[in-house]
Amino acid sequence: MLSTIGKALYLIPRSSRDGLKEDIEKLDKKLRRIQATIEEVEHRNVHDEAVNLWLQELKCLASHAQDILDDYHYEMLQSQLEVKQAGKAILSGQVSGVEFNNAMLNHTSSSLLIEQIRKINGRFDEISRDREALQLTNEEGKKRGGASSINLSLSSHLMNKDDIFGRNDDKDKIIDLLLFGVLGDEESKDHLRVIPILGMGGIGKTTLAQMVYHDLSIKSSFDVMAWVCASPDFDIIRLTKEICEFVTGDSGNSFCGLSMIQQVLQEKLVGKKMFLVVDNVWNFQQNDWEMLFLPLRVAKLVRVLVTSRNEVATQSPFTVSPHRLDVLPEHECLKLLYHCAFGGKEIRKIQWSLDICRQIIKKCGGLPLVIKCIGRVLHCDTDKYHWREILDNELWESDELDPIFCALKVSYYHLPTKLRDCFLFCSLFPKGSQLRKTSIIYMWMAHGFLQPRGRKRAEDIGEEYLAELQMRSFIVPHTKGSFCLHDVIYDLARSLSGDEIHTIVSKKSSHVPDKIQHLYIKKGNNPCESFRPQLLRTLFDATQRPYDSFIDVQDIKLRVLGLIGPSVIALLEHSRLRHLRYLAIMEFNGKTLPESLCLLYHLQTLEITRCYCLSELPKTIANLVNLRYLYIAYVGIGELPVTLWKIKKLQMLRLKECYNLRMVPLGISDLADLHTLQVKSCKQLKELPADTGGLINLSVLDLSYSGIRTFPPSMVLLKSAKLVLVGLPDSVKKQLYLNLVDVYFTNLVQVIHSI
Repeated sequence: MLSTIGKALYLIPRSSRDGLKEDIEKLDKKLRRIQATIEEVEHRNVHDEAVNLWLQELKCLASHAQDILDDYHYEMLQSQLEVKQAGKAILSGQVSGVEFNNAMLNHTSSSLLIEQIRKINGRFDEISRDREALQLTNEEGKKRGGASSINLSLSSHLMNKDDIFGRNDDKDKIIDLLLFGVLGDEESKDHLRVIPILGMGGIGKTTLAQMVYHDLSIKSSFDVMAWVCASPDFDIIRLTKEICEFVTGDSGNSFCGLSMIQQVLQEKLVGKKMFLVVDNVWNFQQNDWEMLFLPLRVAKLVRVLVTSRNEVATQSPFTVSPHRLDVLPEHECLKLLYHCAFGGKEIRKIQWSLDICRQIIKKCGGLPLVIKCIGRVLHCDTDKYHWREILDNELWESDELDPIFCALKVSYYHLPTKLRDCFLFCSLFPKGSQLRKTSIIYMWMAHGFLQPRGRKRAEDIGEEYLAELQMRSFIVPHTKGSFCLHDVIYDLARSLSGDEIHTIVSKKSSHVPDKIQHLYIKKGNNPCESFRPQLLRTLFDATQRPYDSFIDVQDIKLRVLGLIGPSVIALLEHSRLRHLRYLAIMEFNGKTLPESLCLLYHLQTLEITRCYCLSELPKTIANLVNLRYLYIAYVGIGELPVTLWKIKKLQMLRLKECYNLRMVPLGISDLADLHTLQVKSCKQLKELPADTGGLINLSVLDLSYSGIRTFPPSMVLLKSAKLVLVGLPDSVKKQLYLNLVDVYFTNLVQVIHSI
């Protein structure tokens, strides 16, 4: 049967149908005006409670308008699909034309939609009058700063030497402590020694540890070196696994359980000298150190460097007196600030810049992280008056913030307004989380933070935003394709997000504010019983729940949803998720997903991971007409449905560890917009479809650890100049490129002869 609004649109009188279409077009224009107004006011950073309340009301109105447009477009998509299916049914004789027409008589929902649109328009006119009353048409009101942009990290042993100033004395002291008893061949009395580096957030503990890790005397004194980041959860299995990966050089994905990992680690460490860095230690159980060090005891000797903000890192019985890191001296701060402000160029120091820099350094409290953030802001505009504006910003004097937050908040309010929501959203996930760039970009897209410009796709805009946030030190690259937030930056983001973002990591955090828009529930936790979400737009629930036990989201306009286990089915079968753009399904143990999944016509991203029993995708997956990103990892599917190739907007198809996948059907060349094709660790798959060469916009082909070693002849049609091949043996890659080049020159010669 046709959907209600869809019926109305097709069968109501033409004048009424045109009236509804006209109202929708007016609402779409109105929404763009609302969004432009929000951006304008946020850009000016007006510091006034009445203005902030007005801005919140305007945002709610924008959200409501977007919901109405979503409902309209959903009904249109559904009616188009149903008309198409009904037309086929009439042709086949399964449904008569009379029955088809009788299905399209109710116009009630259409009238309700028109009424809602007109209410939105009227409310916007009222809010516009409030804008004039608040004098937001001129430059009055207190401002918080101008507009600009920021860069950050979980941690890695890799470092940028150009960004390091000072700390050489600290490095030498740490190295002396580490090498005591290491250089001689005699048996050391201190078989295991732990050296803690203590200091406040942003003072440079991780940087100092990186300097030590890369020192030549350290590298030449130890047989084995490893770097792990504890972050707030001291996860023994994860940490031991990561140490094992450093020692063996292999990924520990095949290891099942702590005992197996420890056994492999022991076998590799017998008689060797080991250096280990455990960065960013927050807390742990009493026996955590003992469990972590247990497989290391077979080594000839072990030296462990630990970084932490508090004394918890000194509680190991193997710990020597901690090295307490002090703030950076003023002359080193000045070098660092100039380096960041002028991009490392040798600039003659002008007196006015020296004076302003010295005053800024005092306000930064000698903390390198804060100096870097402020330096990046100064870098965007080296005009004297801009620098003076940064120095005189009232946020430095805020009573509610400590000096670190004051400085970082200044940097935040110099971010372009378009980046602020993107940055704050990253703080939804627990502190220390490693965030995948691709997933974050598609979550931003789901919330409308990214809009395509000209020929640039929304995905390209997302990449630019990440690059700018990194340049401004708000995010820090971790591994390839991922990033994290420094703890201090994370705390800043959460303080700025107010009640809109909430993460439940324990019973203490189970109370959820009424205005919550983005919610993450860590495994094993639950929101309080009084939780009644109304404005929720993002929900990640990492707790396994029974089939009939899930958070009631019937009347919520979710845009992003991530779920684990059987609750996935309950939600898909019983909830109206028509606004959903991003869906992540994890650890579902069924063989098939419900067909109701394919009613999510607005869906842009579908991630299916660790669903080992899942053997097939829904046959009606082609109904997901807006799908742009499909990621399937650690899933038992044997082949992809041929209907998948009907999703014309698909940009990225990634298949990883699909251990039963043996067939990718013909027709993939229909995906004219596909940019990335990844078939990684799918060892049973021996060949690509014969028409793969028809992917005219393919720019990345990743076949790492797959069983594919030969290519269909059509591959020579791919444009070699833009194609990046990943994970292929050099011989195969070389041959493929040679084939591509041969075809290019053959075509060139033909063109020349024709001239």
